[in-house]
Amino acid sequence: MELALSWNIALKMLAGLVVLLVYIYLSGKGALAPISALDQVGNIVLGAIIGGPIYNPDVSVVMLLGVAGMWAAMLLGVRYLSFKRWSIKNVVDGKSIMLMQDGKVLDRNFSMARISVRDFIMLLHQRGHPNLDELRNVWFEYNGQMTVVTKGDEAMAIVVIENGQIDYDNLAVIKQDENWLREEIERQGFTLEKIFIAEWHDNGLWIYPYMQQTS
Repeated sequence: MELALSWNIALKMLAGLVVLLVYIYLSGKGALAPISALDQVGNIVLGAIIGGPIYNPDVSVVMLLGVAGMWAAMLLGVRYLSFKRWSIKNVVDGKSIMLMQDGKVLDRNFSMARISVRDFIMLLHQRGHPNLDELRNVWFEYNGQMTVVTKGDEAMAIVVIENGQIDYDNLAVIKQDENWLREEIERQGFTLEKIFIAEWHDNGLWIYPYMQQTS
């Protein structure tokens, strides 16, 4: 009886290890260093799905493989869609929210970021910024961290195209519209569909096309 139970546990541990190895291989290093809330929670749930049934004799190896494989497949599917469509990534992970721009506090954005003034000041102090007067731009990132640019720093680039898709919110940040962007793209000899990344920096649009056209 004990020998059979030991074999059952060993087989389920092996099955769980196989699922984890396949998931890490297919998802890349993002599985080992998650940067979004969904990645972190997804990994925790996957670990619970694999770890919980190992010592439960009522859960078979096939059931463990099926449930863990299904959850891993759903995580991979969401990750793939988020990579292909930034609009989906915005829904899944959220967006970076600007809390300060050109030295001005954007008070309306604090409710969007769900961060209080007290927490905002605490995070700034933890990063070594004693007051707001020295800051130029501050973003609250979707992973809960803050990106800070002081008045003495070089301005950060703003991504306006990602995977051939226009980021209209970032266009508004640089005070431009889609017509301007398309004219600038055409002037540089590109089409929107062939652009992997385009960013606004140093009063110019810097375009990085796909090395090869994707389907």
